[in-house]
Amino acid sequence: MQQWQHDDENVAYPTFDLISKNVRAGKLGPGGNVISVHKGLARGLPPLAHNGYPSDLPKALRDWPNLNFVTYHSCIQDSFFDDQALAEIRASEAGTRPLLNGVPNIDWVTPYAQLTGPFKNSFGEIGTTFASSVVTFPTVTAHILGQLLMFKGPKHIVFGSDSLWYGAPQWQIEALWRFEIPEEIRERWGYPALDEDAKRNILGRTSAKLYGLEPRAGTAYRALPSDYANRITDAQKRLWELPPYDNTLNLTARNDNLTKYRERYQAMGVEPRHTRYGWIRTSL
Repeated sequence: MQQWQHDDENVAYPTFDLISKNVRAGKLGPGGNVISVHKGLARGLPPLAHNGYPSDLPKALRDWPNLNFVTYHSCIQDSFFDDQALAEIRASEAGTRPLLNGVPNIDWVTPYAQLTGPFKNSFGEIGTTFASSVVTFPTVTAHILGQLLMFKGPKHIVFGSDSLWYGAPQWQIEALWRFEIPEEIRERWGYPALDEDAKRNILGRTSAKLYGLEPRAGTAYRALPSDYANRITDAQKRLWELPPYDNTLNLTARNDNLTKYRERYQAMGVEPRHTRYGWIRTSL
């Protein structure tokens, strides 16, 4: 395992070329030309492309206009705790840290937004970047979204949940629906508003377009059918380990550590608390 970068013509470009050939040959379905790459969450590393800095993206975006590049985490260098990003913003506000083209320089989101902004085949993903800041560092969230909107636009930002880290992603969706960039921040730095249309693009429209999904006609949200439980097939119950099939897995599958922990937990008779963390809508 070695670090690599997008503009490496010996490592990355042969892969991009193979994907392009398969797309042209019709071997890949909708979304087959999407290149999703983790970049960021690397506190303390120097600003080099193979460490997550976005300097490698402009050349690749220019050389491969037929591919859509989704950059996960939008290159933020801060790893889960956004005190570093907040300190950068406060220093910029106080005039003790130079701005980057007129805005606070949040490592490495600001360079990413500015370097990739001119390219229509670049998309910034905000999963962990949003979830790790919106509750405890909302000022950081406001600047990150403001800069992505300013330099890339609402049709080039996509939502990812990173749900394994943060549990079910519903609270993140609710938080994004509620979130607004404060007017005083927008006025000082010239950020666009995070309006409803922008949120709809971020939460689904843009990803749907990238992966060739047609938007559902009518209302955006529908209640589950009253007989949904009866629609679950036996094959699905086996796959999901639902009764009466939860004890019929083969011995190899049941011998993994996750299954052992599950059985140990159930044997303790502990009931989950169902505590809701984050921003949850409790009433309309």
